Amino acid sequence: MTTHERVALAQRLGDAEQSLQRAMRRLDGSPAARMRLADAREEHRAAEAQALLALGTEWGPEEAVAA
Repeated sequence: MTTHERVALAQRLGDAEQSLQRAMRRLDGSPAARMRLADAREEHRAAEAQALLALGTEWGPEEAVAA
């Protein structure tokens, strides 16, 4: 994995985390707020999965799970 790819992955994870936190802060019970939270959770899961896949590819599955 190149440095550029690492930076892009870290940026995606950071953005997903910020979106998730923002959606949680703005949760007011409305359908729109619940949808924003669901979307943010999905993006966060996808970013984490990409990171784990990248770590598994680079280190091997055993080390990626332990990290």
